[in-house]
Amino acid sequence: MSDSPSEIILSDTPPLPAVPHTRRQERRWIVVLLLLGLGSTILLTMFAGVAETFALFRNANPFFVACIALTQFVRYAAMTFSLRAVTRIVKMRVPFVPLFEVVVAAQAANRTFIGGAAGLVIRLAFFLRRGMSSGTFIAVETIEDVASLAAVAVLFLAGAAIVLASEVGQALDARVFGAVIGGALILAFLAVALLRRRALVEQGADVLAQAVNRVVGKIARRNLYDARRVRGGVDDFYRALALARTAPGRVLISFGCSLVRLGSDAVALYFAYRAIGYDIAPGSALLIFIISTSVATLAAVPGQIGVMETVLALMSAALGVPLPVAVGASLLFRLISFWLPIPFGYAFAWHLQRRALI
Repeated sequence: MSDSPSEIILSDTPPLPAVPHTRRQERRWIVVLLLLGLGSTILLTMFAGVAETFALFRNANPFFVACIALTQFVRYAAMTFSLRAVTRIVKMRVPFVPLFEVVVAAQAANRTFIGGAAGLVIRLAFFLRRGMSSGTFIAVETIEDVASLAAVAVLFLAGAAIVLASEVGQALDARVFGAVIGGALILAFLAVALLRRRALVEQGADVLAQAVNRVVGKIARRNLYDARRVRGGVDDFYRALALARTAPGRVLISFGCSLVRLGSDAVALYFAYRAIGYDIAPGSALLIFIISTSVATLAAVPGQIGVMETVLALMSAALGVPLPVAVGASLLFRLISFWLPIPFGYAFAWHLQRRALI
């Protein structure tokens, strides 16, 4: 089999379904989003102490607040460079500025709608207009997801190591961290071993799809299982792995950009603590961010609103941060990292539509 990208992507897959929506539905979701954010903010501040929390906000250091905003620009720039690196594997050159707009617009859509499909559709629409097949697009997305997952694992291990080596870590039970890290390494080894046995992967994917269909199908009142699509998804995944082998340097760049993206958020959380006058250890901020992100991702809520803030505050308090400081830093971090990019994302989406790029 040839290693050329044009031959690895053997067939096109059906385009991903568009997300049906109307302007009324968009407005409804935005209202729900605002209510969830307002409700979680009120509950957390009441729990930590309204006067103490808002006093921290009023006295926030503007320099560190500006640093939080800067880290978010770095975050989106890193996401753009990662996507550019992967698209170069399939011999496609994309200008930075429109791709940056697509990345921000897709993130804004993901934070507004449940499941992440809205952002995926925006990215797909952009690349389809540039002549990329949907099968190649799925391969590109898969490579990026795998690189991002590897970056999450690396940052988690780094944060755990830094905390264990610090004074805070000495007060914690090292056996708990050891069990978590050991379990993660075992899971990684089993995942690699499983990927080498494609027949088992296909069988497992089929069983999982049928199990999900039994639950979701009852709610949707129709059969959502399609064996052909399940096999097609597995084919796309293995084509992506074959494609990645043709340009390991590009994959490494994507991995590095994923580290920068995640690191930017962790640094933003660190700056949030510094903004309200609390000198937290960098390793603690990194560990709080990685664990909180992993837990909050399981919540079926747009942008993990309410869940992310709560987990950030609880994790911070567990590591010895005073509760008002933990809540204040979490809310400040989310205000700039989550809420601030959304209007920019919708403005970029409008601009891209006017230029017929999506």
